[in-house]
Amino acid sequence: MGKIMLAKQPILNRKKELFAYELLYRGDAPVEQLDGDFATIDVMVNAFLNIGIKQLTDDYPVFINFTENLLKEGIVQQFDPGDLIIEVLETVELTDEIIALIKKLARQGYRLALDDVTSQLFEVWESADLIRYLTFIKVDFFQIRSRFIRQKLARTVRAKYPHIRLLAEKIETNETYKEALADGYHYFQGYFFMRPKLMESVEIPSYYFTYLRLIQQIDQKDFDLIKVADLIQMDLSLSYKLLKLINSPFYRRMTRIYSIHQAVVLLGQEEIKKWLYILALRENYQRRDIDGTSALIKSSYYRAKMCESLAEKVAPDLKQEAFLVGYFSQLPAILLQPIDKLLNSLSLDYQIEQALLEQPGLLTDIYQLAVAFEEVNWKRLDDLIVRLKLDQEVVYQDYQNAQKWVQHILKTESPL
Repeated sequence: MGKIMLAKQPILNRKKELFAYELLYRGDAPVEQLDGDFATIDVMVNAFLNIGIKQLTDDYPVFINFTENLLKEGIVQQFDPGDLIIEVLETVELTDEIIALIKKLARQGYRLALDDVTSQLFEVWESADLIRYLTFIKVDFFQIRSRFIRQKLARTVRAKYPHIRLLAEKIETNETYKEALADGYHYFQGYFFMRPKLMESVEIPSYYFTYLRLIQQIDQKDFDLIKVADLIQMDLSLSYKLLKLINSPFYRRMTRIYSIHQAVVLLGQEEIKKWLYILALRENYQRRDIDGTSALIKSSYYRAKMCESLAEKVAPDLKQEAFLVGYFSQLPAILLQPIDKLLNSLSLDYQIEQALLEQPGLLTDIYQLAVAFEEVNWKRLDDLIVRLKLDQEVVYQDYQNAQKWVQHILKTESPL
């Protein structure tokens, strides 16, 4: 399983109350080798899909760095303006294309922060008539050591652009905090308050060929949600990310989820395309082919198909729910989290939750029969076959078919 690493650092207001977080990339690559484009995409996927933005920030605003390439790629426009604050890096070159894009984003309601502002950078942006489109200006107190220069910059901003909020970053001592406070800064960030907090989790690996097939689908004019749902359902990682997404504050609905197809339809074509595009772009940067031989992942696929087949015989109207029970039953072992915590992040149908919690019920019996066969627990298997009024030979055939299905799903050759 892949390790997820992400850091968050709080941003406080003048009363030292939490205002927002900045999300920061953390990974194995040295800073000098870090690809800024990949870092931002990785932060967004981990924050919104792997960890969950609500769990990560508890609905506070988030600042995320954007490179020139990603601004041009249109990644920002895949998000609702209320989802994040676009932190434009100081290295972004003000070409005609970028200038037009900055103005367009501001008019669309996006909040923009300019990072590491110096007197020179301020002049460049003001000459391009872009300062008035910003919501925040961030001043690095470690980079600009002269208080006089910082004061002059703050006075200029407050006098000419009173709508802009000044954010003092790299505040490392009580002295610099008091200076920033006295100089009229609105928000504060730095080691004096808190170092970035490292958030770690585990990511279920996806399969590169799944992305190839999904990219084919989303590039077609006659985008087919059903085909997309079929492909997502065949990838445990994408299925989990989808349910994490639909349970986020922006998308969450009162409806409980009983199938991947239902979740895809609820999100709709535009939202599915947005996230598939971002995930595919991340995969293109990462390009890791992950061997699909994990025993836990194989078990998840087997249980899903076995539960679906058994439900078809004893409760046909619960086939989709039975599939998800088996599919997600190994998540606690894969992600190293208790089942109750995982269920809180997913909005699954109550019957599915009860079965995953192994509370008495028909879906629980179906799931436990699938597990009994997997674990070669013959006594438990016989008891459940009798309880569900099934034929032993039929159950054995279902087991054989489920195993063949797993081999087909996890085959390593290209399906194209």
